[in-house]
Amino acid sequence: MSSELHINVDDQALAITSNKPNQYEIRPMKETDLPTVLEIEKIVWHDESWDLGFFYDFFNDPLSSCWILENTNSAQPIVGYGLQSLLHNKSSITNLTLHPSQWGRGLGGLLLRHMIKHARLSCAVRMSLEVSTSNKRAYNLYFNHGFRISKLLPKYYGSSDGYCMILQLENEI
Repeated sequence: MSSELHINVDDQALAITSNKPNQYEIRPMKETDLPTVLEIEKIVWHDESWDLGFFYDFFNDPLSSCWILENTNSAQPIVGYGLQSLLHNKSSITNLTLHPSQWGRGLGGLLLRHMIKHARLSCAVRMSLEVSTSNKRAYNLYFNHGFRISKLLPKYYGSSDGYCMILQLENEI
C-alpha cells in the first residue's frame, strides 16, 4: 500500500486523505465542540488549562478564529484545535493543541499551516505566539514553520519561562 498523501484545499476546510483509514479535516469550531475542546485542554495542560469561559469568550469574539482538526472516520472525531486572533494586520496564535494520542503524526503542522494560510488570507503581515521554553515539541514545530524567537518572557508560565516567536508573512498566498 502506498502512503502518499493527497491534499485538497479550499477556503473553508483542508482535508488530507490517503489509502489509510484516517481522513483529517480542519473546519471552523462550533459551539457544540467546546466540551470536547475543554476535555482535550484539561488532558494536555492539567492545572494550567483554560476554563470554558475563556474558550466561550474567544469563540464569540469577532476578531478571533477557532479551528477544529478532526478525524472524519472516527467515533471521537475531534483530535485538536487552534485559536487565533487578528488585530489590524497581525495574527496571534493563542492556542494550538492536539490530543496526546495524536502527537508525532504531523497533525500539529497541518493545523499550523492552516492558521498561517488564514492569516495571509486575512492580510496579516506578521504572526506571533508564545511558547514555553520547556515545550520542545511545540518550539520545534513553530521553528520548522519559520517562526523565530523575538524575546524571552521570564516566568511567563508561572515558574517556566516562555519565548515570544514571530513569523513575518510574505504577501503571496
